[in-house]
Amino acid sequence: MTTWKSFLTRAASALVALALIIGLYMAWAVNGLKVAIVFAVVVGTWELKALLFRDEKSGALKATFYALSLLVFAATVSSLSLGSLAYAIALIIMIISVLLYSHKDGHLDRMMTFQSKAALGFFYMGLLPAFAFRILEQAHGISWFIFLLAAVFASDTLAYVLGVLLGKHKVMPSVSPKKTWEGSLGGILGSLSAGLVCWLFLFPESSLLPLLILAALSGFMGQFGDFFESLLKRVADVKDSGKIMPGHGGILDRIDGVLFASPVILSGILILSHLLS
Repeated sequence: MTTWKSFLTRAASALVALALIIGLYMAWAVNGLKVAIVFAVVVGTWELKALLFRDEKSGALKATFYALSLLVFAATVSSLSLGSLAYAIALIIMIISVLLYSHKDGHLDRMMTFQSKAALGFFYMGLLPAFAFRILEQAHGISWFIFLLAAVFASDTLAYVLGVLLGKHKVMPSVSPKKTWEGSLGGILGSLSAGLVCWLFLFPESSLLPLLILAALSGFMGQFGDFFESLLKRVADVKDSGKIMPGHGGILDRIDGVLFASPVILSGILILSHLLS
């Protein structure tokens, strides 16, 4: 009973978030969706900072990481090539900052750990969400953005349901104790179903097979986005990344799969556009 109550809470919270996104789209069209992504990045990066640097005492270093992460995101949104340059510069600045601030302590492993986590953080919340933003800039961007969300959230929902009903064999119990192979298979079926629905209503003139392959890959990658965020939380010894979404936790708890699926969808768009040109 508790499990299904949790599911209903998650569903209600997700519906509220969906309503807000639809409201933003109705008010400002595609720019409203971009506002939603920027909000997710601003809040999600704050949550990530708390996960990665929970034991770090230096507020200045954590603030530097936060600001540079947002800089990488902004640059990547502007241009993919500029984003790679911004990533390199941000990491160099972060390395210099850690060396200057922490060298007197003599904790070399801790310095290296901070720098490594910063590199991971710039990738996770600097680059990945920018790909979702860039999807909106493509031809039929709104339809592709819906495809992205549908593939990931359908995977997440069906994985949860089948995991509860049929789940017996654990996938990675040390990382995510409740995830099962049965739920994972259900997630792929959910993504395929979402791909079929999107083909019927959004891309009826396109070939079905490439869309199904793209949906399945997105769902697969999205599941590992979930595993990765679970790893971050277990290392930080917290249950959720935040409390902004009842039943889900934080922003990262809701968008972890979307982050990993975004470059897959963007790559698929570019490949299909090239093949059709």
